[in-house]
Amino acid sequence: MPLIRWLLNVEPLWNTPEEFTQTLNYLPSSTHSHVLKYFRPSDRKLALGSQILQHLLVSKFRNIPFRDVTIVRNFGGVQGGRPVFVGTDSGVEGLEYNVSHHGGVVAITSRLDPPREDGGGGKDVGGGIGVDVADYEQRPRYIEGNLAAVFEWADGFEQGGVFTRWEMEGATGGLRGMAGDEEGQMEEVVKGVHLNWAVKEAYVKAVGTGLVTDLTAVEFGLEGVKETLDSGERSRGVQLWLGKGAERREGSEWYFEVERVQREGLEGRYCVAIATKAEGLSEEDRQGRWEWLDYEEGIEPVLKA
Repeated sequence: MPLIRWLLNVEPLWNTPEEFTQTLNYLPSSTHSHVLKYFRPSDRKLALGSQILQHLLVSKFRNIPFRDVTIVRNFGGVQGGRPVFVGTDSGVEGLEYNVSHHGGVVAITSRLDPPREDGGGGKDVGGGIGVDVADYEQRPRYIEGNLAAVFEWADGFEQGGVFTRWEMEGATGGLRGMAGDEEGQMEEVVKGVHLNWAVKEAYVKAVGTGLVTDLTAVEFGLEGVKETLDSGERSRGVQLWLGKGAERREGSEWYFEVERVQREGLEGRYCVAIATKAEGLSEEDRQGRWEWLDYEEGIEPVLKA
């Protein structure tokens, strides 16, 4: 199956109440609460862009009108479970995909597979593919502008059981205690943490939150990945280890890719990570590129049809 990669920049879109409301009304009314639950306009725009890409993907690859697409949230009755198109009574096949958004960008990816098992037993088993996008260099607004505060923020990922000690050392790049350009060091730590988070989040979304109960039993090696990204190239150099102690093994059955994505006029510098099983991926799939969708020319006409 092909590997679909779509991106949408929502920064220039729906910046008046009239534009926002008009676009929201192209979507089924059942989706409106998932958009309007956010308070900040920027978060509402991301949620709106996410809903549009989900419905557009199904419409295009299952060949049904945009207005007839119905997305099921919390698939299998699992609270917090993934959204899925389960298909129709008339025989249209369902569709698995994964979506992520951050800053001003929405990313969606799919292998165009039908839905996997529905997570029986109250567990989300994932859809077999995960994506995460992050404004790579953006320091969270609540962090003070000094190196000590950035390290304190980064350390919280280890203290909270998200990163292992080894992952933490990789994320901070050996910068702790070094003299030199403090602003540059802060940037490198932020990039390292965001990169580790994006890869781990993509994996967790692919396998399902119900099957990952200990994030420190999922450990990533990212040697050279940040350098590849900074050179403008896609990295496939992510290594995965699963389990602990005698149970620890390399997760070589998984395929990962991480890269920087940029678009003229887009503020921020984003990285996007994909996690999926390597089985069934052709070299053409692996070489495929992220496609920036044009709202006015490529999306809006479908919404209005």
